[in-house]
Formats: sequence, structure tokens, C-alpha cells
Amino acid sequence: MGKIIKIVIGILAAVILLGVIAVGVLTALFDPNDYKPEIETLAKEKANIDLSVGGDIDWSFYPWLGLSIADVDVRFVDQPELANLSKAQLAVNIPALFSGKVQMDSILIEGLSLNLTKDKDGQVNWQQPTADSVATTDAEPTSSNTEPQDTSGNQPLSLDIQSISIKDGTVTYIDQQTQQQVTLNNLAINSGQISDGNVFPLDIAADLTQQQNNKQTLAAKISATANITLDLENQQYTVQDFNSDVTLEAEKLIKLHLETDLVANLAQNRVVVESWIAQLSNLKASGNITIEDLNTLKMTGSIKTDTFALNSVLEELGLPIIDVTDNGAFNKMNFVSQFTGDAKTIQTDSLAITVDDTKLNGSASYSLETGRADIALSGNSIIVDRYLPPSNKSAGEAKSITDSSEAKNHGYSKEAVIPVDALKPLNFGASLKMQSITYNKLPIGNVDVSIDARNGLIKLNRANLTMYSGSIATSGSLDVRKSPARLTVNKKINGLQLGEMLTALNGSAPITGALSTTAAVTANGVSVYDIVNSLNGTANVGLQDGVIQGIDMAQQLCQTMNNLSALGQLSTAESVDSSTPFAKMGGNFTIKNGVVSNNDLSASLDAMSLSGKGDVNLPQRTLNYGLGLMIKENLFKQSCSVNNKLEGVEWPVLCKGGFDEAPAKLCKPDTNAIKDMLKAALTDKVKNQVKNEVKSKVEDKLKEKLGDGDSVKGLIKGLF
Repeated sequence: MGKIIKIVIGILAAVILLGVIAVGVLTALFDPNDYKPEIETLAKEKANIDLSVGGDIDWSFYPWLGLSIADVDVRFVDQPELANLSKAQLAVNIPALFSGKVQMDSILIEGLSLNLTKDKDGQVNWQQPTADSVATTDAEPTSSNTEPQDTSGNQPLSLDIQSISIKDGTVTYIDQQTQQQVTLNNLAINSGQISDGNVFPLDIAADLTQQQNNKQTLAAKISATANITLDLENQQYTVQDFNSDVTLEAEKLIKLHLETDLVANLAQNRVVVESWIAQLSNLKASGNITIEDLNTLKMTGSIKTDTFALNSVLEELGLPIIDVTDNGAFNKMNFVSQFTGDAKTIQTDSLAITVDDTKLNGSASYSLETGRADIALSGNSIIVDRYLPPSNKSAGEAKSITDSSEAKNHGYSKEAVIPVDALKPLNFGASLKMQSITYNKLPIGNVDVSIDARNGLIKLNRANLTMYSGSIATSGSLDVRKSPARLTVNKKINGLQLGEMLTALNGSAPITGALSTTAAVTANGVSVYDIVNSLNGTANVGLQDGVIQGIDMAQQLCQTMNNLSALGQLSTAESVDSSTPFAKMGGNFTIKNGVVSNNDLSASLDAMSLSGKGDVNLPQRTLNYGLGLMIKENLFKQSCSVNNKLEGVEWPVLCKGGFDEAPAKLCKPDTNAIKDMLKAALTDKVKNQVKNEVKSKVEDKLKEKLGDGDSVKGLIKGLF
């Protein structure tokens, strides 16, 4: 038995010795560089790849299967260069492989340059150039998986890599369709010893640049560190203590910091980001995210920001600050949201936004497929005046527009005020409900606004509010899909106390009363000039229980009569500082090409009635309107000595002039019409006097001839 054992041991020693000798002879006599042409030919025939190996290929066989290669170029046939490599080396321990372990020496990759391009036709250089080859390549894995494989007895490989080092790498992406280029330069990746179940460190660094139309739009330095754990058996991968810093190189250096931990379980197709923190200058945000299905990217998560001052963040980012009336505005802002989503849509039904003292809550969604955004918010109150530009700036801007030569020549500016190009791509829906808003010192309540913009059609579904004891409801649309742009507006006002609103705006109210209107108008164009000149539609206006300040129509008419009596000729009375109360005023209006016409204005004034008709020419900024005043009771007994037979006569008042004139000077009694009326009345009076004198003389003559009797009276009555 001992001899047999010795013989077996001798045989084994001889085999091992022969194996060592064979490996030595193989590595000494076999040169892989001799087979470069065959390797390149096989790459083209089997994978449609142009492979060029310009440097030497070195290798070792046992106990480490090592490979070193240099100066390699790779591209698909007839495609731009995909990648080139200065040097790569790796080595695998063969005996360890037999025991189910992947044990490797340090992996070194130097001078990797990866060039990804998309041409003007949308073809990319990192895929097979023909559809047939792509279909064939994609089909092979499917066919190989048609039969289930029994993997119950397979043991997972144990991984042990001394380190991975990638030096001086470059990744470039060029999109010729968008004229955009993104480049990672000085890419460096270094790891510690990578082994299954153990933590290893990973460091990444790179410089990023972005160009648009050959002009640099972004430059940044990126660095990241993390501790990685690989659980190959359970297909679970853990990233702990991930820290990344991005420094954007602009007029000011902008720093972005990110921290997170995550667990990826590929067996469950699940990724959990337990927590993340991001800080951009003074803006700090945090949250978490769970991806339930990596195929559909079904996810849930949260995000919130610490309280921040908006202008401080903008200043840190080198952006223009927002110049507002109140320096304390935008100083207390934050954002909180719980969200869900997938590869198609991100949405939240739990959205909370704080802007100083204003609290907003609502929902939002964004479609990754169509770019459609929808948001619905409701809030407590906001003083809009705090967030408006300083009044002196607004006044200056308004003055520059008013004083422009174009405004003087045409009455209205021809400069475009509707940004058509900016509106066409809008694709969003928004709604806002507020308990109260203060704008230009006007208290506004129960605000409910809804807007929808899609493919160049912007719809104002509703803009409802209450103010000064009344309500305002507005809807409309702006269509910029064709030229000229078309504007439609529908408005309804009910019970608005006009005097209170005008007093709040201007400090005084030339007219008061409860205003109720309905209007439907359309217009075309993008400038104020175009809109005014193309304005068409209808309107109904009603005003109740009000006062017209600065014009006492009855008093002016009375004084005109007095002037006539005193001077013997008609002259208009000077306007007095008084007013004209009215119970009801209103009428129907039509608008055609900016000219507002009315034929049925009526008003019940204090002790008189009013009717009117005429035009308001908005393009010409002129008024030509005739009013008829009728005395309903004998006012002249109280303030005038004019013949009270004028009671019940309709007296004309003419309102004519430009918009720049004061209202009291626009409306005056129509002296020409009154003069004609008085002439007619005087002629009738003279005729009656002559008739009476003739009648008296004839009667006297008849009495002399026929005597004084009933027959004489009957005869005279028959004559006159």
C-alpha cells in the first residue's frame, strides 16, 4: 500500500511539474500580439465593431490569468469613434475560480475616452447602426430565456478585487439635433478592496462642462465619496455616508452639497433612499424616496426645505434679486410635500408652501411624457402690495410709456404687450383660491381663479372675487395659435359699490352707486393699439342709488334760463361745485372696432329724468353723447324765476370732447337746441297775444253794431 501511495504521489508530482513546464513553455512561446489581425477581424464579423489595437498585448497564465492592453480604439462600422483607451490591465486568480471565488488583482484603466454622439437624424453611435442587427442582438437573450433554468444548486460567486483605479478619463456627449455638448474631464474613480459582504470606500472626481451652440453655458467641479457594501448572494447593495460636492463656476462660485444613504435590492427590484440632504448656498432641502419597481419607477417620497430668504439665495447664486416695496417680503419661505410617481408622472396631493404670512396648500402633478404641469392651491390671505416693485419705479415706467412718441401719435402704444412666442409652448393648468387679497389697497375676498394653457390656447376658466359689497365673475381666452392673436372676455359685475372703490383708488369718486354689468367682448392683436381698434362686443351697464359729483344738471339748466332772462340772449352757466343724485341709471351698449354706441341710456335723477344716446370713440379718445333732461317737478319755484310752463319739456345736454377734459366741462346744456326751443315758444306766445288782441277788437266792434248778447259771443267763438 505504501508503494502505491508513493507511486500516486510521484505521478501527481510529475503531472504538476509537466503542467508548470507547459505553462512556462506556453507563455514563453505564445505571443498574443501575433493574433491582433485575427482578433480585429473576428470583432468586425461577429459584433460589427471596428477594433484597433495599436499597443502591445501582454498576458500571464498561472496562477494569475493577467491581461494588459494598450492603445485601443473601438467603434461600430461606419460610425464615429465610440471609445479609445490608453492602457488597461487586470488579473484573475485561476485556482480561486475553481473554488467559486473571483479573486482579482488591482484593475487599472488609464486614458479612457468615451465619445457618445447623436447626429441630426437621431442616430447614435453606441448602438448597432442597422435595425436588423439591433433586432438580432436584442432577440438573443429573449430566446435563451425561453426555458427556465434550475439555479437552485448554483452557489453565488464570491468577489474579491484588490482595488479599481480609473485615471484621466473623459466622457463626452454631443447632440447635433440640439447643438448641445456635455463633457466630463479628468474623470477619476478609486476604490478600496472590494469583497463580498464587506464595506469598501469609493471616491469619484470629475470636471463637467456644458456647451450650447459652441458657447459654454456651465462649468463645474464634482467630487463624491461613499462607503459601499455588496451582498451578491441576496443582490443587495448598500451606499452609506454618500457625500458629494458640486462647485459651479459662474460670476460667483455656487456650491451644491448632497448627503444620502441608500439600499438597492435587485432581487426585489427595489431602491430605498432612507434620507437625503441637499444644500444650495443658503437653501437647504431634505427628504426620502422609495422606488418600489425599477422597471416602472413606481415611487413614493417626501421633500421639505428649511425656512429661507429668497433674495439671499438669489444673491448667493449670482442672480438678480427681486426689488419689492417691502424689504421684509420673501424673507420667510419654505416648502413641504409628500409625492408619488412613476416613469410617466410625478404627483403630490400634499403640498404646503409658506410665503411670509401666507399659507398655501394643495396638489400638483407633472407628466414626464408630455411636459404637462398642473397645480391647485388654496390659501389664507396675502397683501400683494408688499411684493410689487417700488412705486417710483412703476411711475417712471408708466411715464415712459405715456410719453413715448408712438403713444402720442396713435393714442395707444403699438408695441407688443402679449408675448406670443413665450405663450405658445405653455402646457399647464393652475387654480388658486384665496380667502382675501389686498391689491393696490383694495380689499378683495373669496378669490377663485382657474387657468388652462395648452398648445397656444390660454383659457381663463374663471376669475371670481368679491369686493366692496359686490361680486365680479370673469372668464375668457387668449388664442395665439394663429396670427393675429384673439382675445375674448366675458365679465359680470353685481352690486359693486363704485364710489367706495374709486375713493380707495383715487381719493375721490366722481360717481357713486351700486354697479351691475354684463359684458362680452372680443379683440385681435398683440398691442394696446390693435386691441382697442379691434374691440367688438356688447355690454349692459346699470348703476343704482348713486350721485354724479361736480355736475348739478338741474342747477346748470336753471342758471342758463336765468342768464337768458337777464341778458336777453342765451349763455351757458358756469359750472358749480355740486352734484346730481340719481336712483337708477343704465343702458345697453354695442362695441364695433373700438367705438362704443348706445341708444337707450336712461336715468332717474333727483326731480328729473334723463335719456341719452351717442358714441364713445376709444381709438380717437373722444366722446359725443347727447342727453335729454326733463323736469319732473317745478324746481323753478325753488331756485329760478323762469316761466314754470317749461316744466315737462325735455332739455338737451351735450357731452362732447376728449378724454383729457374734466367731466364737468364735457357735459353742458345744448345751447343751440335750447335757443331753437325758446324761439319756437316765443313765436307761439306772440301769435297768441296777437290773436287775443284781434279777438278783443273784433268783439268790441261787433258789440257796437249788434249789441252785447249771446249771439255776438257765439259768432266770435266761431271766428277764433
